[in-house]
Amino acid sequence: MRNCLVTRFSSPSRCRRACRRALANFCFVADAVHRQQVIGLVVAALLFSARVGVAAQAVESDWQMGTPESQAMSSQKLEALKSSLAAQKTKALLVIRNDRIVCEWYAAGHGPDKKHYTASMAKAIVGGLSLAVALTDGLIALDDPATKYVPQWKDDPRKSKITVRQLGSHTSGIEDAEADRLPHDQLTGWKGDFWKRPEPPNDAFTIARDRAPVIFEPGERIQYSNPGIAMLSYCVTASLRNSSHKDIRTLLRDRVMRPIGVPDDEWSVGYGKTYVVDGLPLVGSWGGGGYTARAVARVGRLMLREGDWAGKQLISREAVRQVTRDAGTPGNCGIGWWSNNDGTHAELPRDAFWGSGAGHQALLVIPSLKIIAVRNGEDLGRAAADPNLR
Repeated sequence: MRNCLVTRFSSPSRCRRACRRALANFCFVADAVHRQQVIGLVVAALLFSARVGVAAQAVESDWQMGTPESQAMSSQKLEALKSSLAAQKTKALLVIRNDRIVCEWYAAGHGPDKKHYTASMAKAIVGGLSLAVALTDGLIALDDPATKYVPQWKDDPRKSKITVRQLGSHTSGIEDAEADRLPHDQLTGWKGDFWKRPEPPNDAFTIARDRAPVIFEPGERIQYSNPGIAMLSYCVTASLRNSSHKDIRTLLRDRVMRPIGVPDDEWSVGYGKTYVVDGLPLVGSWGGGGYTARAVARVGRLMLREGDWAGKQLISREAVRQVTRDAGTPGNCGIGWWSNNDGTHAELPRDAFWGSGAGHQALLVIPSLKIIAVRNGEDLGRAAADPNLR
């Protein structure tokens, strides 16, 4: 059964069951990193209808609407999904199948042109995405030693062993800047300083480089690390020194966001700041983004199509696969993205990948089912998210 999920389905019933299970896990995926309980979740109500799914039709100019039934989905179940999530602090819900919007809903005060914070979803759509562009251009390689870009680590017995791959897959051993589920403004020491975002030399990048300790041998296991992702962006930015792009922000703008049709005012990154450290214009990618739901979905579409947009290969297929599939390190990680390649989430197809963040921000992409789903809001069934997590 699992093998057929990533190729073609031999029967309509198999397609229905696969899609039902996959979408039932949509908000579970949003929760996977933070290990928080989703209360009252009824995303399982999103079911495919009994008839055979229609073939995908590419839409290149803009999103087009489609009735759920035209894409082998149930209007009744989608309405149930919207009603459930609307009661659970959801601000935006967008479901796309076969390049047709089959569900687009916004809470009062929100809409298609209103940005929402990304929280750690930025690790995928900023950190992983910018790395994919740099990989495409041959500016960086996953198995480069981080010391190629961070010479300050050359004499450190552990940091000198860290690779770019390990920074992006949370296996570098660099300790996280979060602890005991405390709000960031209650953290002390270097962890508290990491989130305050002051100017250099007390900025998050300098802290990640110099003060965050390595607590296990690089590559030994997976342990979530915001400072590790900060240093991934440091390495990517250093790799841009001799390119036409000065920083990650302009790299994404010119190579991805404008080409896929996202207006400049519908996305932002790095808490709106740039930190100049070691002569590098550094932009945060561990959080701090603001995107409309459609902007997030367009990034998802680009990745679903393995870097192709309107017949133009914006990112190489290999680079997309490198960041969205198994990174070859412990855990179900791509690079910046999370991946289900090892089948950890048994109810999802193995080709599913996603970005997620605090407050249950989520972008879920399932290539075998031609599904892109975006959810923005606050924690499902909980009080509003700590603003420091955004």
